[in-house]
Amino acid sequence: MIRERSPEIDLHSVSEELESVSEVLSATLDRGGLVVELEDQSLRVIPTDRFHSAEGEPEDTDNVLYATKNGFIELSEEGFFQYELSDSTDHSILLTQIVTGEGSSREIDSFEMMDLLADAGYLPPYTPEPLRELMAGWAVSEKDYSVLDIAAGTGSLMQKAAEYTEGSKLVGIEIEPLYADLARNRLKENENAEIVTQDFFEWQLPGTSSGGEEAEKFDAVIGDPPMGRLFHVSPERRERIQKWAPGRGKIASAAFVTKSVSHLKEGGRGAFLLPKSALKQGLLEELTESCGIHRVIELPVGPIGSARSTELVLLTVIKEDRPRDVRETGIGKFNQTELPENARGLFEQPLDMILQNRYNPYNVELVKASHEDLEARNVVRILSNPPIYDIITSDGFTRFGDLSGVEAGSGLSTGNNDFFYFSEEEREDSGIDDKFFRPVIKNPSSEIRAITSDDIDLYLLDLQSYTDELESEGVEITEANVVEELREDGHNELAEYIENEPRRYNQEGPVFEVDYRGVFENPDLVIPKIFDNQRCYRVEVEDALFDTAMIGLQAETDEIRDSLARLLNTPLYKEFFQTYADPIDLDWYRLNFGSLRDIPVIKGALSQDLFNRMEPFFPPEDDGDLVSLNQLLIESCESDSEKESIRRYLASRDDFAWSWFMTPSEFEEFQQLLESDEEAAREFIVERFEEELLDKARNTFENIGFFEDRSELLNDLLMEFEQGHYRGFLAGIVLQFEGVLGDLVEETGGEIIERDHETKFKMPGRGRTQTKNLGSLISHFFDGVFSTFLDETVRQRRNKIAHGDIIENSRELSIYFFISFYALCNASLNEYVRLAEEERVS
Repeated sequence: MIRERSPEIDLHSVSEELESVSEVLSATLDRGGLVVELEDQSLRVIPTDRFHSAEGEPEDTDNVLYATKNGFIELSEEGFFQYELSDSTDHSILLTQIVTGEGSSREIDSFEMMDLLADAGYLPPYTPEPLRELMAGWAVSEKDYSVLDIAAGTGSLMQKAAEYTEGSKLVGIEIEPLYADLARNRLKENENAEIVTQDFFEWQLPGTSSGGEEAEKFDAVIGDPPMGRLFHVSPERRERIQKWAPGRGKIASAAFVTKSVSHLKEGGRGAFLLPKSALKQGLLEELTESCGIHRVIELPVGPIGSARSTELVLLTVIKEDRPRDVRETGIGKFNQTELPENARGLFEQPLDMILQNRYNPYNVELVKASHEDLEARNVVRILSNPPIYDIITSDGFTRFGDLSGVEAGSGLSTGNNDFFYFSEEEREDSGIDDKFFRPVIKNPSSEIRAITSDDIDLYLLDLQSYTDELESEGVEITEANVVEELREDGHNELAEYIENEPRRYNQEGPVFEVDYRGVFENPDLVIPKIFDNQRCYRVEVEDALFDTAMIGLQAETDEIRDSLARLLNTPLYKEFFQTYADPIDLDWYRLNFGSLRDIPVIKGALSQDLFNRMEPFFPPEDDGDLVSLNQLLIESCESDSEKESIRRYLASRDDFAWSWFMTPSEFEEFQQLLESDEEAAREFIVERFEEELLDKARNTFENIGFFEDRSELLNDLLMEFEQGHYRGFLAGIVLQFEGVLGDLVEETGGEIIERDHETKFKMPGRGRTQTKNLGSLISHFFDGVFSTFLDETVRQRRNKIAHGDIIENSRELSIYFFISFYALCNASLNEYVRLAEEERVS
């Protein structure tokens, strides 16, 4: 919803003008606006900038006028009316006409009135219809359920809940009199609905004992509570709210939820729309004392993006007293910008049933979490990247803050960048001796991985060495003394620059002393604190400082420095950085030291050996390189728990067997050709083949442990291709398809069975076997376009060659076989990760 700009009305001037109108007895200002007393009635005029100041204002006037961009909206016992500005009137003139009875208006219905007030900023954004249906539909699971809406607003969510009930009690609590009146109007046809105009934190159900025990609780509690922080409310109300607020008590919506569950019956359900930030204060940990956390789902931006500017989650709970260690929660996020039509099923279908279906129908990333893992920081990170759950909760990883041989530190904070920082051009034009400047790393280019002197474009005016030398000679370091010494040494430009700098109001030392020089200087590596696509930079500049916008790293050895830089620049760790950092908006993140310390480190990857093995795939140019890097990281894990956690995380990434070779648009074209013209599809493949792909495949076979036993043979076959010995290549490669798939079976813990002159394979944890031939293996592991191309282009020709057909010395046929074989290898690596994880879970 795009809010119109509020009209700027000088109420003080307006009140003085109205005092001179004969019909006006008085016109007085209070914190809620302007009150105009007439002989037969009273009016309150409220502009948007005074509206929330009138929170809980008593209904002390007959009619209320709400100022909008185009005039006024009047709410009275007679109905709702709109007064519109004309070309010859402003708000002051129009208000005078209304007071004297000369203003013309048109009557509007309640829905137009609410739309106009919402556009003007008086009403909160409506809970979108898809979310109302989801929240009310899940929470009100029986028609006789009693329902409490903890922040009724204008009644839209409560109205939806009423659709799921028949004659049961409906109670809505709303502190704003305007909102409450609109909610009553919306629900006037439902005689069982009651709207209470009261602060929710003062409200108690009638019949509640002096000890706070309620005579009757609710079957369902729902709410889209206010999302502001507590410093926006009055001190008295803040104190009431903080009694219920978990953690440090900064987020009002979290306090609404903790109080709301106290009104739930045993077995009752709660559904709440909250800002993601509300989970940072320990809300879920507090709720687990009395409730089961049913689902925590981050919502797509589509349903709420036009009305809200913050990340939202839908939290559902069930009041129960089961022990925390037997409760489980579904934590997830949607992978699309709109709620799917069947989103309610995500909350109603059993969690295990959803998780068993890898291709769940809700297009959501979802994990099952133990209640013992619902620590605030964990939950927010899991919501950002659900598959990371095992990694976040694993005890097997060393966390960055505990990594030996590496120190992280904050950088330079000058307190006056305009004085201390010089660009290259400013430094040259200043006339100041170069010895007083030191290179500063602040905003390195995203196009580089190592910072050299050629990349430095910022310099610090640094007198530290000069003043240290003066101090060693017995000179007292004061601003006047240093300026005098500078002039004596011939540095007049610098002396004049210092003298011309005005002192800051809170400055205690000389103007040439920076506030903070950082934990250390000359870092080995630096990482930006604010980023969109994180990068770790090697520093190859002598005597460099780094700005506070960066995090500096120092390593004990060159091996740790180089391998750590490579590890942190892998795509896997770029995802980790985004998960552990705080989001600023949809594309940018802020990394603080606490977040950095929590990032898991694969210690086995910090070696020269892995550094060298990664070299052919780094930086990754396509998904083939990405698959290889990921596999190397898995192989470098030192413990089984680390391997299992990384495998499970990577198994969630549905890498697609052809993406290393074709762009998505090219693949779509290839798919259409395969369906309509198989020969054209094969030509399409040949046209995109490049000799460099042979080197890419060779690097994969030589460096990835999965291919270790087969790498020498495969390299020989690639040499046959390169030398134009296509018959030799084809004769050897046809047998490797089944070989690689057989390796996949054995590496994932399956079994190859030779019986009755027939070879069968058995996958781990499965009772049945399948014949080991290329056709059955392809159909078992792969489907769609990949399976079709393998079957029609490779399998049928492979069978003819295996049965003695003359092999063509064909480069074109060799390209088909090479591309298909290498695609199979990439797909097998992905399937290897996935099947290994399935075996662990089972």
